[in-house]
Amino acid sequence: MIAALALAAAAALALPVPVIGANAAPADACTAEAGSFTWGFKESFRAYISGSIANGEWSTEGDIGYDTPAFFSDDLAGSIDLQGVKGELSVDGAMRFTGHEGILDTTISTVRLVVESPEQLVVVVDVRGTTQDFVPIDSAGVRFLTGDLAAAQWSASGDGLLIESIPLTLTADGAEAFGTYPEGETFDPLTLELATTEACATAALEARAAAGQIPLFVAGGLIAVGVGLGALLAVALRRRSRAGQAAPAEPSAEPSAAPSDD
Repeated sequence: MIAALALAAAAALALPVPVIGANAAPADACTAEAGSFTWGFKESFRAYISGSIANGEWSTEGDIGYDTPAFFSDDLAGSIDLQGVKGELSVDGAMRFTGHEGILDTTISTVRLVVESPEQLVVVVDVRGTTQDFVPIDSAGVRFLTGDLAAAQWSASGDGLLIESIPLTLTADGAEAFGTYPEGETFDPLTLELATTEACATAALEARAAAGQIPLFVAGGLIAVGVGLGALLAVALRRRSRAGQAAPAEPSAEPSAAPSDD
């Protein structure tokens, strides 16, 4: 019982508590309106396209380029609120994959990076052409991939906010439009850089940290529970100590002397 109380008290007191007012965000609104990305798309798919089976290639259009081993763009434009970490950046460009003497011809265009929260990003694209299964496709605004921002590496600098190695997973809509991989398939991670001030980048880091913490009123209640459990533990220990001091001495267990033969 005492051990259980001690563990519960320690667990309650160990929970993180947001500090109100610490490292406060800048008074003016922080918005990123430009940025860049680097993304390999999917290395195994590129290997298939360039291999001896498909004998294909890929190319880029507009404001998307390719520099081995990744696609990139320095022309993302839009608006992302860095204090709430929500918004969207997009680029006018495309990635085109061809193979099997032109039978496979898939173009991924109008890439939009939609930041829905400090923990999730969605890659929205237009998909047209034919899939790897040679099925015609022409879909706009496909929620293609979801990105786990919580698992990415965030850092702030004088040049902006860098979010590296965002894990990406294929959605059900993406699987239907792309036609090559099932829902849940992992794609190459994406790195996103947002142009902003260091102060605003720091505000985004704080918003990300706060997203992983519990609300203040819940934390306060848990701390109160922890204090209460600690008090109960102290009382229990005190009572146990007093009980040990007041316990009567045990009677002697020595046997009586054997009777004399006299």
